Amino acid sequence: METISLIIMALGLVALGAIYFISRASRKEQPTDKKLPPIPTLKDQEGEEATSIMEDQPARDGKGPSRNAQDLSDVVDDNKSAAKKKSNPNLPPQLIMFIAAETEEGFQGPDIINALDNSGLTFGDMDVYHRIVLSEDGESSLFNVANGIKPWTLVPDDLARGASTPGLSLVLNLPSPIDDGEALHDFMRTAERITSHLGGVLKNQNQEPITAEQRRAYFAMA
Repeated sequence: METISLIIMALGLVALGAIYFISRASRKEQPTDKKLPPIPTLKDQEGEEATSIMEDQPARDGKGPSRNAQDLSDVVDDNKSAAKKKSNPNLPPQLIMFIAAETEEGFQGPDIINALDNSGLTFGDMDVYHRIVLSEDGESSLFNVANGIKPWTLVPDDLARGASTPGLSLVLNLPSPIDDGEALHDFMRTAERITSHLGGVLKNQNQEPITAEQRRAYFAMA
C-alpha cells in the first residue's frame, strides 16, 4: 500500500509540473502591450494641423465620437483662417427650421439622441443641443437644436427614459462666430441629416415643408 501511495504522489507531482509549464507557455503567446489606435490628425485647407470638437470631445457615456458624426474640419476657424471670416449683410438676423414627425406618436427620445449624436451635436447651455465650433474667441455655439414645443428643452436623461416630441426646432443666429456662408451650409446639411435619420419632414419658419426650390434659395443666400 505504501508503494502505491508513493506512485500516486509522484504522478500528481508530474501533473502539477505539466500544468505549470503549459500555463507559462500560454501566457508568453499573449500580447503584453495593448495600445489604443492613435487619434487621427485633421488638416485644414492649407495643410496645417487643425482640430475638430466632434473628434476630440468624448460622448456623454464616455465612448468616442460616433463613426457617423459629421467632420467639422471644413468649418474650423483658427487664427490663420480668422481673416477669411465673412458676414453677409443680406442675411436675416436669424434662421429657424422645424423637423416635424409624420406620425401622432412623434419622435421617440432614444431615436432623437441617436440622431443628434450622429449629427455631431452636443448637449449644453439652455438644456438644448448645440453645434460647437472653434472661433478666434474659443469654443462657440454655431446653432442649436431644441424641442419643438414648450419648454423647448431636450434633456438626454428625459429622452432616454422615453420622452417624445412632435418635432424639433433649429435656430441659427447671424452673424455667426465663423464664416456665415459656411455656417448656413452646415446648418442646412445638419437639418437634412437629422430629418433623414428620424424620418420626419423639414419645414421652414412658417411650418411649411421646404421644397427643392426653397432649399436652393437657402444655399444661395450664402
